[in-house]
Amino acid sequence: MSQEIPVAEEQAGKAYGRAARDSSGILSPFHFTRRSTGSNDISMKILYCGICHSDLLFAKNEIGMTIYPIVPGHEIVGEVTKVGCNVTKFKVGNIAGVGCMVGSCRSCDNCTQDFENYCSKIVWTYNEHYEDGSRTFGGYSDKLVVDEHFAVRIPDN
Repeated sequence: MSQEIPVAEEQAGKAYGRAARDSSGILSPFHFTRRSTGSNDISMKILYCGICHSDLLFAKNEIGMTIYPIVPGHEIVGEVTKVGCNVTKFKVGNIAGVGCMVGSCRSCDNCTQDFENYCSKIVWTYNEHYEDGSRTFGGYSDKLVVDEHFAVRIPDN
């Protein structure tokens, strides 16, 4: 049975993924809602997602900090389906890659020097909450919304 995770009212976008619901780590079908595409965001149809050992550790709560249900996956490649009005690096149809981070404060000393991984307000691709309280879910799903700053363009060649 799938479970719907409530998110803030302004967020939209039905998504489908595979989630672990307990420390067995077994992934099963999961329906949830992605946030809407903001002015600095890209939306993408996920084409591929790697399987990393950290995904398995989190799915089984072997680190002791998993928030269930969890949709793992932080080695993501997808096709851009929508771009926000301020997006400059991407256009619809481009191929993009996303790693383990999808957000940060973007204003602290670490962020302004491109060291977001040291930001105290880092937002991980999964097992995390955005500032508004909504959840992040990873790449074992059909779509993703991410700030363009945390995505890389994959050249056509």
